[in-house]
Amino acid sequence: MRFARGNGVLGNKGIWRLARRAMLPVVSVVLAVCGGAGVASAQPLPADADSKHGSPPTAYRVVHLGPGSIASYPHINAKGEVAFSLVSGGRTTGFFYNGAVVRNIGSLGGGNVYAFGLNDGGQIAGTSLNGSGIEQAFVWSAGGGMLGLTTETGSGRSCGLAINRHGVLTGSLSRALDDAARPLRWSAASGAEDLGYAPGLPWPSTGRVLNDAGLIAGVATIDDEQTHVFVWTRASGMVDIDTLGSVESSPVAVGAGGEVAGNRLASSDDGGDRPFLWTAAGGMVDLGTGRGSTAWVNAMTPGLHIAGGIGYADGHQRAMSWTRRGGMRELGTLGGRTSVARVVNDRGQIAGFAENKAGAMRAFVWSAANGMQDLNRLLRHAPPGLVLEHAMAINDSGAIVASSNAGLVLLKPDDGRKHGPALGPLLAPSTVKAGMPLQAALSFVDGDSAGTRSVDWSWGDGSGGAARKLEEGGAGKASASHSYEAPGIYSVTATVIGRDGSSTVASRDVVVTPAMGAALAGAGALLSPAGALQQRPPHAAKAQVAKAHMAKAHFSLLTPLATAAGMQGMPAMLRFDLPGMDFRSQALRPLGRQDGLQVFEGSGTIGGAGHYMFKLSAAPSIASGEPGRLLLTIWQADAAGKAGAIVYDNTSTFSAAEAGRLVEGNIIVQ
Repeated sequence: MRFARGNGVLGNKGIWRLARRAMLPVVSVVLAVCGGAGVASAQPLPADADSKHGSPPTAYRVVHLGPGSIASYPHINAKGEVAFSLVSGGRTTGFFYNGAVVRNIGSLGGGNVYAFGLNDGGQIAGTSLNGSGIEQAFVWSAGGGMLGLTTETGSGRSCGLAINRHGVLTGSLSRALDDAARPLRWSAASGAEDLGYAPGLPWPSTGRVLNDAGLIAGVATIDDEQTHVFVWTRASGMVDIDTLGSVESSPVAVGAGGEVAGNRLASSDDGGDRPFLWTAAGGMVDLGTGRGSTAWVNAMTPGLHIAGGIGYADGHQRAMSWTRRGGMRELGTLGGRTSVARVVNDRGQIAGFAENKAGAMRAFVWSAANGMQDLNRLLRHAPPGLVLEHAMAINDSGAIVASSNAGLVLLKPDDGRKHGPALGPLLAPSTVKAGMPLQAALSFVDGDSAGTRSVDWSWGDGSGGAARKLEEGGAGKASASHSYEAPGIYSVTATVIGRDGSSTVASRDVVVTPAMGAALAGAGALLSPAGALQQRPPHAAKAQVAKAHMAKAHFSLLTPLATAAGMQGMPAMLRFDLPGMDFRSQALRPLGRQDGLQVFEGSGTIGGAGHYMFKLSAAPSIASGEPGRLLLTIWQADAAGKAGAIVYDNTSTFSAAEAGRLVEGNIIVQ
């Protein structure tokens, strides 16, 4: 790998200092390095700002895509097609929405399918476990199905992460299971290519992103504590572009002209990411942190409009926009303390999530004309109880993919046409005793005049049946009841079937506790704060987990409080899901009470693989209104159980009073 020549860190002061030293005119420095204006200090914009001169806010129709936790961030193309992966019932599945129906894209013989990239031709790049439980890259299309990309020996691993409009895929591969990863390039014409190492520098590396011209940007692991960004072209080969002496750096997006945006950790002591922009002419430029202590990139358009976040010392964040002309700007909130910009389109619309005045997580869309708007206030014909929480993808037509309390949804700008049924959340208690009836209910609206034929229920224990439903004027509701015989974690599913035969699904996990005996149980969600994810787990959904981000985490928990007689056969389970990281316990045992918390330890897997240890501390919800807390630390371990690096820890990233506080569901002791 060659090293590209480049400049040092250039914030505002650096650029002006350089100009004053007469090394270059300031305009030349700015254009050469950033393609436009220099980095401006972050200026806050008003929340919920409706400009009198702005265009009327867009109204949206809701299309239900599927239930479950987000396994990998969804992608939407220019046609409004969507690729996504969801975790439901302990399994990760990949899906494709073609504008009319949702299709399961299958697998390569194993579980856990991640859809990581989508192009305008409807091709998906991703990773599936094969029949031997080994990661294998794939390309999927509606006409050709899933094509697994194997190494020359057929015995290694591979991972597909991104695909451009010409069908060129990048990711990683290894020739054997114990070999280090190398960058992968694949096309239908050339097949799978191992981009190799530079002579004398055998660094494990992965291709992460690419543009339509074929420039690939990725990450090379220099040692256990240092990573560098590289770029690859057919003409230049691999080139190390981190010229700022970072401890870590990784790419997020590639511009149409070959520019690379990403995040870097300047030193191991400052604890926060900083955004950068690299150009062949100007090298790597640090974009600064505005008024915060850290900042990061989440997305960039081909024309170099960046969206991301700014972090503050108190653990809260603000959505951020950066352009060549305007520099870095804060986008405000919806009345709360935190917001993060996840995506941006070529029209300058930015979407993400923000806290409202009550501290609840809400999806937003922002534009220069109308400011930040709560997407929940822009819905037409929405089902009762639906709450949009996090906008995760947007195309240039303004269609948005968002997570909600009813699963993943697509928001289509309202064009007067109807788009099938939309479901509210499946309402049921988080916990119920074995032998006691569980009451469940669902509300929905019909997107067309055909109406609903039936609502079918599945309880996750092999039983099911049709539900009572009431429907009038295009809106309906259904309810059902069921009793479980054995304790465990079950997925309750309701399928709304239209008269045209189409179906839409809602689900949620329910924890069933033993009829007798002492147990700790719960299901719900908490806000995983910035910095809780301390490193990207090797077995997580690659390129999807960002250390700096706040995200919503879902959990289900069931465990005995002691190994008393009659409790030995009770299952002990923990499921903990972040976008890109699905943790499952394999062993879980109680340690007793410590500092007022119930404490447990155990082992588990991420993405169905690896060996991890964890410590769990939980406080039950209190009838007076205290929502309960769940504190979790996960670390890598070898086969003998020797502790390695911490992967996840939410015990110290917020104030002691806020750490692990539930925002949904509850934790009970029985």
